[in-house]
Amino acid sequence: MTFTAALIAFTLLTMILLANQIFFTYATQGFGYGFSSNRNADVQQSALAIRIANTFRNQTESAAYIVPVLAVAAIIGLDSSSAQFAATLIIIGRALFSVLYYTGLPFARVPAFGLANLSTLYIVFEIFQSGLL
Repeated sequence: MTFTAALIAFTLLTMILLANQIFFTYATQGFGYGFSSNRNADVQQSALAIRIANTFRNQTESAAYIVPVLAVAAIIGLDSSSAQFAATLIIIGRALFSVLYYTGLPFARVPAFGLANLSTLYIVFEIFQSGLL
């Protein structure tokens, strides 16, 4: 997967996670809840609703370090098949992390989280090895 394609896939995954959170909220809290500026602060959320919100929050937090790495690799034209494979592993890891987070199984998501982060670190290593920076 090229770095540009990985950026697009990361964006699509983020948008899917956001849509899932919005649709789940509308399904459980009612359609008016999403348009209300005076939401009840005491609304009880289910464990699944909290995990869905946390999954999206984690995705946006991971964007702070994954997106710049993929963008730099794309901009400098990093030509490494292993780094491009690592970009694919980032997307697979983040997608698996999201699905596993929804399950609520303790520590089930940790390997997927590690896969994405180690792949990101590998691309950083390849960027510095390329000598283009």
